[in-house]
Amino acid sequence: MIGVDVGGTFTDLVASDGETLRVVKVPSTPGEFERGVIEAVRRVTDAASAITHMVHGSTVATNALLQRAGARVALITTEGFSDLLLIGRQNRPHLYALRVERVTPITDICFGVPERIDAMGRVVKALDEGAVTRVIDQMVAKGIRDVAVCLLVSFVNPEHERRVGEMCRRAGLTVSLSSELMAEFREYERASTTAINASLRPVVESYMQRLEAGLGGCESNLRVMHGAGGTLAPAEAGAHAARLVLSGPAGGILGAAFVARAAGFDDVITYDMGGTSTDVATIIGGAPQWTTSTTIDGLPIALPMFDILTVGAGGGSVAYVDAGGALRVGPRSAGAMPGPACYGRGGTEATVTDANVILGRILPDQFLGGAMEIRRDLAERAVAELSKQLGKSLLETALGIITVAEANMAGAIRAVTSRRGHDPRQFTLVSFGGAGGLHACAIAASLDIRRVLIPPYAGVLSALGMVVAPPVAEASKTVVQLGAELDDARLAAEYGQVSGRTMEVIPYERTAAVEAWADVRFRGQSHELTVRVGRPSWEEIEAKFVAAYEATYGRVPVGRAVEIVTVRVRRIGRGAEIRLPVLDISSEPAEARETLLIATESRETSARVFSRAALLRDGPVFGPLLVIDPEATAYVPPNWRVEAREDGAVILTAGEP
Repeated sequence: MIGVDVGGTFTDLVASDGETLRVVKVPSTPGEFERGVIEAVRRVTDAASAITHMVHGSTVATNALLQRAGARVALITTEGFSDLLLIGRQNRPHLYALRVERVTPITDICFGVPERIDAMGRVVKALDEGAVTRVIDQMVAKGIRDVAVCLLVSFVNPEHERRVGEMCRRAGLTVSLSSELMAEFREYERASTTAINASLRPVVESYMQRLEAGLGGCESNLRVMHGAGGTLAPAEAGAHAARLVLSGPAGGILGAAFVARAAGFDDVITYDMGGTSTDVATIIGGAPQWTTSTTIDGLPIALPMFDILTVGAGGGSVAYVDAGGALRVGPRSAGAMPGPACYGRGGTEATVTDANVILGRILPDQFLGGAMEIRRDLAERAVAELSKQLGKSLLETALGIITVAEANMAGAIRAVTSRRGHDPRQFTLVSFGGAGGLHACAIAASLDIRRVLIPPYAGVLSALGMVVAPPVAEASKTVVQLGAELDDARLAAEYGQVSGRTMEVIPYERTAAVEAWADVRFRGQSHELTVRVGRPSWEEIEAKFVAAYEATYGRVPVGRAVEIVTVRVRRIGRGAEIRLPVLDISSEPAEARETLLIATESRETSARVFSRAALLRDGPVFGPLLVIDPEATAYVPPNWRVEAREDGAVILTAGEP
């Protein structure tokens, strides 16, 4: 089994036979990311026939969306609603901003066709097929080949939408239908999701074709991870391209859940710092938290996804001095090419990685197990340019870069914890990614988090998560329009129908668990809370919702009726059974290596360098020290206790020695 995660800087691979793990890390190849994947796979196998199962986390959809590099698409909707994407919601992203710049829609080519279905699914006005034909002719004349169709009430009755789709396909167009992507209300979010899917579809399909060709034909064994932690076949990934947004970070969530569970921690904050960005999320009671209202670059995607917050802070984040003379870090990144200055690939701008090299927290001869040359002199040259502008010493500037980057990342963790009613002090911080361990303790200290877990294979944990990922199928249906008809019997029937759709993907005999959920609100409210449902009972759902509302907002309105808006089912299949190998301490040198480390107050201090096996043999010990892996490094400041487990997990605890 193989898991491959493509990041902005490196492509990571983990291969498992159930007992042993092999790790490969190669530079990513922007523009042709499949080349990095193919190279990583060839490091562990020479023949595609040897791949029994491969899960791939792809950045292609996310990057295309962020860069607006998808296909030119048109939206067909109900007449009178063709300005749907332009108007959007009336929410102000920054309440007190005097000037608000609206996000540019994914497309401004929108057509309305005469038709109308009411809220109960009854046809009020028949579809004008002649108008549809004229719209198709206009699109063909404009050279548009990809179409999104989102009619007003198609989530209740998709008859008209399916007919529009048939006519478009007959004309040779590629079509994304909102009723097939998400049968839910809120036409703006549904239209946005469908238009995004239509835009990303040709990009993802082209990528999957190139990847399959390069791998030499293993398409029957290849799966692609989506943002909710499940996997899709290559053809499904193309047809449901919007689901691939946050594909790679989803693997990190699953990997973190796997190692945290093994270490005995149920409530954790996942902190994944790579070369380009940092992803944070929460796992509560052993379950990754997910959402149906993700926003990427201001564009809503109303599909189930892990609730991940991404900030532009990574090892390659560029440091600069702004117009006011303040030091800034990110979100712009040096990426894989040329990368940080210390990589020696032509980069000249100071980055977080360069600062860590200057501070001694990255050892040039130990980077990627010594497989990649790191040049301290080039890092010093890049940071020196900033130090001149700031009027600070080289060390002060390097520390400033680290401090600013850590503040950005700590803010992201606050956003997924304290701003959502969770106390970060009650969580363990699980730090991973190639750069996460270098900053985990400082970030934890700023949030009063007293325990940090550095998991084994921290630098490739997203790829490991793809190896252990179980298959997942989700389905949903909006039912708010049923009103008084939605009694317990009808509720059970609706859940049964939705569950049946998930069983088409994961049969009963391959099912490990089935989760039922409901989006619920007080009547008259605009937004819902999603609660776990044990059985399809109004009484139980109402009680769960009231408890969740009180926990989230503190006060429950009196005398307000409760509405069930959408029912959801999440079916989870059986994942791979793998065992983390036990550390071998027999080959470790007798003494830990000494290095020169720049501590947090611009002073040099002596620190030891440990492998995980050496920590298991000699621990527990206290910082300052470095924990070196072939694919990542962790920096432990003074006053942190360090202890290793047999499976390689390292637990850091704040406290005096």
